[in-house]
Amino acid sequence: MKLFKSTLLLLVTLALCLVLRGADAQQPGIPAAAVGYCQIPAASTTSAVGFSACVAASFTGTCSGSTITASAVTGDIGVGWPLSGTGITAGTYVLALGTSTGGAGTLVASQSCTSSGASLTTVGPPNGANMVYLQAEAQNARWRDDGASPTTTVGMLLLTTQNPTVYNGPIQFWKVINATAGTIIDASFYHSP
Repeated sequence: MKLFKSTLLLLVTLALCLVLRGADAQQPGIPAAAVGYCQIPAASTTSAVGFSACVAASFTGTCSGSTITASAVTGDIGVGWPLSGTGITAGTYVLALGTSTGGAGTLVASQSCTSSGASLTTVGPPNGANMVYLQAEAQNARWRDDGASPTTTVGMLLLTTQNPTVYNGPIQFWKVINATAGTIIDASFYHSP
């Protein structure tokens, strides 16, 4: 009887792990690595937006080649995050942190830039992210990832009362809109081999 209970417990645990892991999630025993967090503000969710509306940090930046000196930082600057703002070429991202540990200091961009005291942002999704934990704050939201835009009544419902939703589909196609005015979306990005 003891062997039967142990075997049954093992089978239930394995089945639960498979359900929680999902078909495309990480392999057993290989942990997902956190690559960043950002928030899509309520003002951005009045129309369908993707993760490019997800700001991880905003700061004042001055470039010297590919080195950026960041000051007045709000949020957290991280490696892999795309950069945006005056003097930043499209496709540029944070390659490495110099004296910055996520705040004020120097960082290295993937390309040279010409910003001089410009307002810069790091926007999502960070490079390498292939899984996202999503949470709606304040109000419910709706999302789609099939190339079409969600509406306030059409799309998968993301409830403020539910646990974070694990999304591991095509990040570049994901879009969200508020189901009720005032939606804020929290997104924690991960990389799973």
